[in-house]
Amino acid sequence: MESFVRVVRAGSFTVGASQLGLSRALVSRHIGDLEAHLGVRLLNRSTRSLALTEEGAAYLEFCEKVMREIETNEHAIRRTRTEPAGTLKILAPKSFGALHLSDAVIGFAKAQPRLRVSLMLENTPYRGSYDFAERDLDVVMCFSTIRGAAVIEEKIVSLDWVLCASPEYLAQAGKPSEPAALADHSCLVHINVQPNDVVWRLNGPEGPVSVKVRAAFSADSSVTLSKAAVAGLGITMIPRYAVTGELASGALEIVLPRYKVAPRPLLAVYPKALVTPAKVRAFVEYLKVWMRERNFDAA
Repeated sequence: MESFVRVVRAGSFTVGASQLGLSRALVSRHIGDLEAHLGVRLLNRSTRSLALTEEGAAYLEFCEKVMREIETNEHAIRRTRTEPAGTLKILAPKSFGALHLSDAVIGFAKAQPRLRVSLMLENTPYRGSYDFAERDLDVVMCFSTIRGAAVIEEKIVSLDWVLCASPEYLAQAGKPSEPAALADHSCLVHINVQPNDVVWRLNGPEGPVSVKVRAAFSADSSVTLSKAAVAGLGITMIPRYAVTGELASGALEIVLPRYKVAPRPLLAVYPKALVTPAKVRAFVEYLKVWMRERNFDAA
């Protein structure tokens, strides 16, 4: 088809072949094969000139339309490697997504009007791999590693976590003086964050400490755990972003202040590819800046 269009526009087999970088004989064969395939003559040839037949004129219009569409589509596909375009589907934990990530995603969508952005909030269980293809996902945000050979995990920020409880609970149950005492308390456990959610790890003056706690109440939502702690159900280990207001107001207070919960990474996970799509790269970089500008990074 390209040989046919070039020859007609050039008015010559020789010139058309030269523009294509092919031999005159090969271009002539291309058009002969095309005529045989269609079962009609496209060109009337003579030693000095060539002219379109009626069928050839109609087919030329069709060929030019097809080739314009091919060029437009190929250009659009190439642009996705360098410019964010198309649809970006993001999956994120409910509490963090509702409290903070939604604001970041909305800001990103405003900054990238050529992208159609979709944010889904649900708490996916801890697992060794995630099937991106099954749900047509581009990025999964999570707090625990997926450890899959087919994915890339990129840290956005390190998020601060704290041990806290309500003053009422601590007045009734007593304040623990050392991590081992947590085993005797009612603990509010954030599930699906670590492989073993009931083992709490702290860093103290003499190094790291681990204690297995009793889950009097558990949830996969930081917002729910914050409410449970304020209601006096027990001590919780929770991201600081979920209890900033409660700590400031005195509704919750830090437990074991000499011991710190190690910061946990917020990870962007996406399929490994020869070239990361520009839309994914743009979102990850935007989110890093957005989180750090708002002092989320505990590193």
